[in-house]
Amino acid sequence: MEPDKLPLVQCSLALLAERLTPRDRVSIVGYAGNAGLVLEPTYDKEKVVAALARLEADGSTAGGQGIELAYRFAERNRMEGGINRIFLATDGDFNVGVTDIRALIGMVERERDTGITLTTLGFGSGNYNDAMMEQIADHANGNHAYIDNPREAQKVLEEELSSTLFTSPRT
Repeated sequence: MEPDKLPLVQCSLALLAERLTPRDRVSIVGYAGNAGLVLEPTYDKEKVVAALARLEADGSTAGGQGIELAYRFAERNRMEGGINRIFLATDGDFNVGVTDIRALIGMVERERDTGITLTTLGFGSGNYNDAMMEQIADHANGNHAYIDNPREAQKVLEEELSSTLFTSPRT
């Protein structure tokens, strides 16, 4: 397993879990092969870290299906007056299910008015599709960052996140 891919995703999102408070809720959706719920909504840091440790890569990325499922859970667990955000962490390009950029953009644009934003986080090199991830985030009123080491993960998730929690709606 390449250390700049799934292990870096797990380490990076564990940093984010350390910032959880009882007011927060996190769910984890996996989308290797096909999408499925990995963790029910919780603010329990240990449960989040344990769920991250159970994630496995299998060579296929059903990103479109993962995005759809993430939006469903985000909508179901919406917090009025709160920040409702999906973090899409990927170490590759989408190669199973919906892979067309126009279809993916249409998918996130339909969800844009719900107030749920989508932040894309890229990991690894080789097959990573940076342009697609940036476009998806832009059309979802979200942000995009590429993370290639633990220091960058800390910078993005601890320092920059607090200044980009509110994104301005796309007009």
